[in-house]
Amino acid sequence: MQIDDFAGSDRPDLVLEEFFAGTVEGWGVMQSRFGTLQRQFTIDAEGTWDERERTLRLVETYRFDDGQEDRLEWLLTPVDERTYVGTEPRVVGKAEGKQAGNAFHWTYTRDVPGENGSMRLGFDDWFWLQPGGVLISRASVTKLGIEVATLSVFYRRPGPEAEPRPSADRSP
Repeated sequence: MQIDDFAGSDRPDLVLEEFFAGTVEGWGVMQSRFGTLQRQFTIDAEGTWDERERTLRLVETYRFDDGQEDRLEWLLTPVDERTYVGTEPRVVGKAEGKQAGNAFHWTYTRDVPGENGSMRLGFDDWFWLQPGGVLISRASVTKLGIEVATLSVFYRRPGPEAEPRPSADRSP
């Protein structure tokens, strides 16, 4: 699958700084590489688009069914209309992503907290915006280049904010 496969689709365009501006909630599951359900989780996210700095600050709090929490504090910057870079305190280097039509493809390596310290994992995330303002995500999670899990996540805006808010001009 290539990001350009989604250019010109008849679905709504995914604009990260619009979808993630404000409050977003999510639900997800983690499955082993063999399909066994490992964990379930909820996500509370809050995003702020800074037009002057041209950055999206996105704070996501994952709450897992075993009581563990993981907080991600992203700073995403559009490089051009289709390309984003992101930083997060536990991301190694920078996250890189491309957008086309209703899709966004995002890759990064992150030190993820665990019971016995942190693990360095690779993430290959795909996001697809659906009609009605639902965002579906599927991530392949790798360790040392071997897929160890997949994440399936569904995001939406709560209540009357179900549709993404239009943002100001996206051009750099």
